[in-house]
Amino acid sequence: MGFYLKKLIAYLLDPLSVVFILLFLALWFLYRNRRKPALGFLTGSIVLLFLFSYKPFSYALIHPLESRYPKLQNPPKNIHNIIFLGGNLERRGWELLRQHHLLPHARIITTGYKGDSFESEARKNKRIFAESGIASRQILPLDRPRDTAEEAQAIKTLLGTEPFILVTAAFHMPRAMMIFRHEGLRPIPAPADLPQKRKRFWTIPPGIKYFDQTRKALHEYLGILWLKIKGY
Repeated sequence: MGFYLKKLIAYLLDPLSVVFILLFLALWFLYRNRRKPALGFLTGSIVLLFLFSYKPFSYALIHPLESRYPKLQNPPKNIHNIIFLGGNLERRGWELLRQHHLLPHARIITTGYKGDSFESEARKNKRIFAESGIASRQILPLDRPRDTAEEAQAIKTLLGTEPFILVTAAFHMPRAMMIFRHEGLRPIPAPADLPQKRKRFWTIPPGIKYFDQTRKALHEYLGILWLKIKGY
């Protein structure tokens, strides 16, 4: 129940949901011939849509998350496990392959539950990594955990206090580290998809790419706030 309630709250606070709620309220007041509040909600939705889609605003939100942990160049050689959290395989997978190249003896543990798909993300990623040349027996899928908190609990059961490499998106790493450390685990962060050098962008028009980046950043901040409320 708590899992689905958390998902519902996250959905309602999603930037796209907020914009649509404001537009719905604007239409509702317009049909009731209340022009002033209708214009207010309409203006608010347009302003937020612009901000959420504007690169400087999006960058200001996501940069502190992405820059929290540096690239892991030289992982300890005595590490025996690499955890690959489910997510954007195209962007995160390269870091997993790089860490595997540095630690070819380490087991790879993939996560990600089935959801509405025919195949769980953990098993799909195992199959893709195996196709890339990693021995299938070296990859262990964990497809029952549904979110990062459940993944941390499952990994605690599996590894105890043994240190491991944690691979996930750079913007998700701060929240993931909070959760894993709260469980008493010893993750070594290996952030993937680190930001590249950015040129001047003040004149770049709003775009869907930046709106999506804003959504990711706000989702992480809400998650971090929720963890702090819970005492993490």
